[in-house]
Amino acid sequence: MAVLLAPGWAGAAVPGADDGRWYYEATGMADIHQSATGEGITVAVLDGRVNTAVADLAGADVQPHEPSYCAAATGGQPYPATSTGADAQHATSIATMLVGTDAGLSGQPGIPGIAPGVTLRTYAVYVEGQPCETPAGQEDLADDAVRDALADGAEIILVPGTQQMSAGVVAEAERAGVILIGSAGNDGTIVTGFPATLNGVVATGTITSDMTLDDGSVYGPRLGVVAPGAHIRALSPTWDSYGTTTGSSNAAAYTAGALALLWSLHPDATDGQILQALVRTTDGEVKDTWQHDPNWGYGIVNTRVLLTVDPTTFPDENPFVSDEPDLLPTAGQILGTPEDADVGAEDEPSDTAGEDPTAFPEQDDPGSGSALPLILGTGALVVAIGAVAAATIRMRARRHVPVAEAPTASDLAQHQR
Repeated sequence: MAVLLAPGWAGAAVPGADDGRWYYEATGMADIHQSATGEGITVAVLDGRVNTAVADLAGADVQPHEPSYCAAATGGQPYPATSTGADAQHATSIATMLVGTDAGLSGQPGIPGIAPGVTLRTYAVYVEGQPCETPAGQEDLADDAVRDALADGAEIILVPGTQQMSAGVVAEAERAGVILIGSAGNDGTIVTGFPATLNGVVATGTITSDMTLDDGSVYGPRLGVVAPGAHIRALSPTWDSYGTTTGSSNAAAYTAGALALLWSLHPDATDGQILQALVRTTDGEVKDTWQHDPNWGYGIVNTRVLLTVDPTTFPDENPFVSDEPDLLPTAGQILGTPEDADVGAEDEPSDTAGEDPTAFPEQDDPGSGSALPLILGTGALVVAIGAVAAATIRMRARRHVPVAEAPTASDLAQHQR
């Protein structure tokens, strides 16, 4: 499965591996951006609050939806959707990986975006460290945010974490021709967690700069693809230095950016055709058939090869939709068949809803020259903030483990409110 993502990737020092920029440098993004930047495509990110004031977002088209979808008490006033506090670190990291302008701090290399030309709309569906109750005038779950993203013209909805949302609203988005991408987690098997486990959603796992699976990368039948996500350059929560983060949130952002690049080149393509192109170009080759591996999904996202194909020549069929009758939403609900289209928005909330998707532990005040852990999950790397330490890249062979079962309607019915 270790296939080149770009010329010179294997058997040599990986460009950008020492400072967390390898997702951009080693995959040849500067050259790719000569032909595609994602312009004309709208990506919605459902995550925490974002800090739009950071240097690496200056000039990027980032449009937070105000207000957030969280309040301190049920029926209360919602929090603002932006923040300059540490709680904005996760969403800001995702935003910079997608549309970062590489401005940098104090002469340091900055954070370059995978798809710097996209319109990025952010929806704050949780606030780290604060209660997140349903504000006045809003519905429970993140369904409101999904529907607002649809109304705002999103072609791709990225959820870099586990969020409360119904299978019904996911089916609604998929019927509207929107691609949904969800990070699959950082601690082994995909068992629960929306939207990654839902039918038709692209669930992402994590690879390192040497193209081995990160230790925390997930496995199971619902894993869609794996993508760069380990040791990714990010701003510190004090916004004055750089470190790195590791997690499937990064892999989801990379995947969303890659698909936005392709869609900007072929704006007449459908969501199904774009996803067909994704699975047909993983692992650095164009193929007519593909196989699923529980550890690698359908393979490694390869942006360079992805952009060599014309997706309008492929069938308009989402390859991530299964016709297994117990999966949610069902294929009929996604396709909008009359007998299945009326799935209720309140039917299947996630049992992990309300968990902090970043899974940050308590962090010490970094002070001057101290180390601050930037962790997105159990497979994270701890690095020095400021002068970024070269990380020891973990090597791992493909692991063969029991395949976890995807959640079914009967499983999730037990968790209805």
